[in-house]
Amino acid sequence: MNDKDNPKIRDEVQLTQPEQLYQIKDKEGNIIDLEQANGRELFNHYRHNVTNYDQVLDNRRNQQGYLTGRQEKEAVIGAAEQVLEQYRDEHIKVIKDSQKKGFLIKEWFAKVGVGTASAFANILDSWSEKIKEVAKLQDSQRALQTWNDTYRVQRELVKKLLKDEGISEEVIKKVNKIYSTRSVNKAVELGTKLFDLEKSEILKVVKSAIRYAKLNEENES
Repeated sequence: MNDKDNPKIRDEVQLTQPEQLYQIKDKEGNIIDLEQANGRELFNHYRHNVTNYDQVLDNRRNQQGYLTGRQEKEAVIGAAEQVLEQYRDEHIKVIKDSQKKGFLIKEWFAKVGVGTASAFANILDSWSEKIKEVAKLQDSQRALQTWNDTYRVQRELVKKLLKDEGISEEVIKKVNKIYSTRSVNKAVELGTKLFDLEKSEILKVVKSAIRYAKLNEENES
């Protein structure tokens, strides 16, 4: 079999491990820093580790019993074409992504009315602070909701306790009145009347009884 019988060895070389494109290895399999590797080391890595270059040559040797210099050169060219095509596709993607991001950034600049990256950064910083303030308000609202829920439970427990302890309906009504008011000042005033002896209804009854007893004593004398 000669080169004319099977001239497509160049087309047989394919990219088999594109993920290895940037994991540069030397002939011993050691990782090489991409920035430190020279052109020969890079291409040796690409054709041996990224494409099926070696497998294609082995297959041809098995078929023919030998390998010509031209066939090896064709395989080298095929490997180079595959790697360059992969690089091209990746670079096109990077360029398109950059163009897309650039277009979006211009749109953002226009929307917020700025013309420079630094001005846009300042706007983002101010938005960030506002978002933090909103988060704080949300935390406060959640804390307030928790407190309100706790208060409602406590209120119902107090009402039940007063009833279970046999407290008079008159006192329970006064306690409920305190709970029902939305005014802090009014609640304080009602609480004062209920618990402060100087203003309590109980004291008024006692004072009335004392006055009544004194009047009886005066009348009897």
